[in-house]
Amino acid sequence: MTSQKWKLGTLREGEDVAWNYSPSYARQVVGGVERLVIAPGTAPVELLRELLPLLPEPIWVLYVLITPRCDAPAGRYQSATPHTRAEVLALLDRFGEFFAADGRHNLWLAAPPAGQLVFDRHEVIYAYGPIAEFVARMKEKDFAEVEMIRVPVPHSHHFHEVLDADEKAVLAHWEWIPSELQETDDL
Repeated sequence: MTSQKWKLGTLREGEDVAWNYSPSYARQVVGGVERLVIAPGTAPVELLRELLPLLPEPIWVLYVLITPRCDAPAGRYQSATPHTRAEVLALLDRFGEFFAADGRHNLWLAAPPAGQLVFDRHEVIYAYGPIAEFVARMKEKDFAEVEMIRVPVPHSHHFHEVLDADEKAVLAHWEWIPSELQETDDL
C-alpha cells in the first residue's frame, strides 16, 4: 500500500485502492424532501467552500465522529452556538485535509430552515435547500447530472494515524454539545 491518504476505498483485483467519483450529481427525494447527492471529484472541501455561500448565516456545524481513534467517544458534536460563514470557512481551511482524507466522520453545515450541506464518509455531499442554486453551481462547474450516485460495493473507510491530532484539534476548536450517534449516522 502507498503512503497516499484516502477516505474511501474499493477492491480492484483483490487490492484495496482509492475510490474516486467522477464529478457529478443526482437529484433525490427522501421523505418528501428534495436533495442533491453530489460526487465532488477530487476536491470535496473546495466544493463545500463554493456551495457554502448559497446558505444564509448563521451556520450550525455538526461533527459526527463515527470511528474515533483518540480519547473522545463516538458521537455527534453539535456546535454550541451558530457561526458566521467566515468562521466555518476558517474551520474548512484549518481541517480541510482531515475532512477530505479520513473516513472516521461526517460533517454537517446547516442553516435551518434554509438548507444544509452534509459531507459524509462515503465522500459525497448531500445538499438540501436552495436546489436550483446548487444545480446552477454544478452546471457552472460542468458536473454531469446522473440518475444516481453509487457508493462502491464493497468499500472501505480509511483512518490515518498521522491525522489523529486533527481529531483532537477539531473537538478542541469550538465548544461542542455531544450526543449519541443516531442509527443512520453509519450508513
